[in-house]
Amino acid sequence: MTAFTCRTGWPTRARRQRGFSLVEMLAALVILGLALGTLYQAASGATRNARVSAEYAIATTLAESQLDAFLVSQPDEKGKTQGQFGVYRWEGWVELIPEREESGIGWVRLRVSWPGEGQPRTVSLRTASKLRNEG
Repeated sequence: MTAFTCRTGWPTRARRQRGFSLVEMLAALVILGLALGTLYQAASGATRNARVSAEYAIATTLAESQLDAFLVSQPDEKGKTQGQFGVYRWEGWVELIPEREESGIGWVRLRVSWPGEGQPRTVSLRTASKLRNEG
């Protein structure tokens, strides 16, 4: 008994076996969906990290700028400053260094805070400086 052949010379049963079954197509779509979901999560995480990094860069630059301005004003031990730039709030103050109290050297501190995604964020800077004498 011989198999029927078509014009190309291939048996007709073999010709019907080409292509993918429905189960194979569904499995491929599930794998594709999982891979795309993983890629989406990775991309959104990278975007979030870049945004947080940019926020910290802005806050640090603002803190450095305000710390410089505060130092130029020659603060005394009661000196304070505060303000706001967009969503960023800053406050600066002076603390005497106990070991250096007689020489008038103190810490000049500046803190910038802003509302982050889900939690508030803060950047703090400090430097030692000769304070203005009140007397």
